[in-house]
Amino acid sequence: MKSRIQQIPSAYGTEIQIRAKREWGSLISLPIFIVFWTFGGAMVVKWLLHPQPSTPRPFLRFWLLAWVLGEVWALYSWLWTAFGREIVQVREGQLAIKRDILGYGRTRRFPVGSVANLRASGIFPTNSYWSDYLTYMRLGGGTVAFDSQGTTRRFGIQLTEPEAQELVRQLRPHLPG
Repeated sequence: MKSRIQQIPSAYGTEIQIRAKREWGSLISLPIFIVFWTFGGAMVVKWLLHPQPSTPRPFLRFWLLAWVLGEVWALYSWLWTAFGREIVQVREGQLAIKRDILGYGRTRRFPVGSVANLRASGIFPTNSYWSDYLTYMRLGGGTVAFDSQGTTRRFGIQLTEPEAQELVRQLRPHLPG
């Protein structure tokens, strides 16, 4: 199996790209779910625009809100599985980690002087429901951790233990201490 980790040569520093784990079941089933889910949402919008006397409008408005959240979640999950990657860069005195989908995504930056104890580690439960939920859905967390400014940060979603250890070996020479 080809590694999902690729080190990209760069004149400005180090860049490592981690492709999202391709899960063929999700890549096939999520578009089918999205089609049916979209049809259901379109029907509710139709009922709201042309209501019958017995149409439960407050319930349908609430349902439509949940529908939007479900639609966004399904689209994001499919896009992440199909095109997602984490981009890790060490340059200009910063460690930058970006969760990228087709060029879009949020970048977190940390001064390299504040990065300590880079390690491969499993995903451990926290006291935060939201953090555990994102980890369970493969949208957060990770198998590589480091300490920065009093907080443990993670990246490397769904890497195997050997892949996480290899990533740590590739990054250590570029970080102080």
